[in-house]
Amino acid sequence: MFRDLRPEEQAACLDLWAQVFAPSHDYFERYFHDPLWQPRYTRVCEVGGKLVAAMQLVRRPVRIGNGRTVWMAGIANVATLPEYRGRGYASQLLQDLHAVMDSEDFAFGLLFTGIHDFYGRLGWERLPLPLYQATPMPIDISGWRFRVAESDDLPRIQRWYAARYANYPLSVQRDDPYWRIWTRWDDPQWRSKFYIAEDAGGTARGYIALETYHERDENGNRFVSGIGVAELGCDPEDTEAARMLLGFASQTAHMADAGLEIFLPEADIDRLVRPLLPDVRWIGNGGAMVRICCWETIYDALETLSAPAPENLAKLGQAGALALLFGLPAPNGVQIPPDLRERYPLRPACYSPVDSF
Repeated sequence: MFRDLRPEEQAACLDLWAQVFAPSHDYFERYFHDPLWQPRYTRVCEVGGKLVAAMQLVRRPVRIGNGRTVWMAGIANVATLPEYRGRGYASQLLQDLHAVMDSEDFAFGLLFTGIHDFYGRLGWERLPLPLYQATPMPIDISGWRFRVAESDDLPRIQRWYAARYANYPLSVQRDDPYWRIWTRWDDPQWRSKFYIAEDAGGTARGYIALETYHERDENGNRFVSGIGVAELGCDPEDTEAARMLLGFASQTAHMADAGLEIFLPEADIDRLVRPLLPDVRWIGNGGAMVRICCWETIYDALETLSAPAPENLAKLGQAGALALLFGLPAPNGVQIPPDLRERYPLRPACYSPVDSF
């Protein structure tokens, strides 16, 4: 039986997710604490009175520019118990969520995966998002202090994020409940990825969110394999703070003998990163896949950026149309006509891992 999750079954759904994935219950609880959650956003498969598969939809407002946003549907927590796999349960749950997405005001869906063929068969298309790799180097950050954020730093971090990302297409417009629930701000362990930069005078000038990636060596020992710059926030004109924050990330990765990944748009890479680090290359977040829920919404959104909207937009495919809307590079195999690229140029679009789902 395929159906919506009943509110009283949340604990059973958490059990399912915890059994399939490594994180424990507390990692997944935020999906049900989200004030935008609805039972129909969690689709489950029940067999013999037992939940054997589940899939989650999250609602996110993402920026397109000019202060406007559209609703994005994020697909998460695709889980089937091992003994029930191969029966088409995940395919049916995803098609059920397609119906939910298409019946509401969502403009498009986004998911991240390593099994592109599975989702491709169900109508999703690949759209690589900005991700760069750099060789870390020691950077002179003397005179500045970098400390783990404290609970009462949240208002300034919210202000820096809102100011810096206001004109970054595809970034999430976060309100206070979002910050507290999705970043789990009040939990010191989760908050520890955020660092505050203070200058020589002790003035807080910005923040950086760093992800730490681990692997195991041939003996099973865990080690740091990479550091990821998930996002960076400061006053938009404070170039010195931005460069110091990036220098701190490079120094951190260098000291750990780890790689450095940067989830920032090309404009920031060219202006801020390349002057610091000579070896920077685009690799793209190739796990991203998209699906348009309402073409009319995409047309309307494009018209807010440049009137009139282009004709025959669907010829670009779903990924091509969204690349145009957000100012992203064209995905592989898609040719965006020069006149359309002139009307809808590349812009500083990016999606932060802080908004992972």
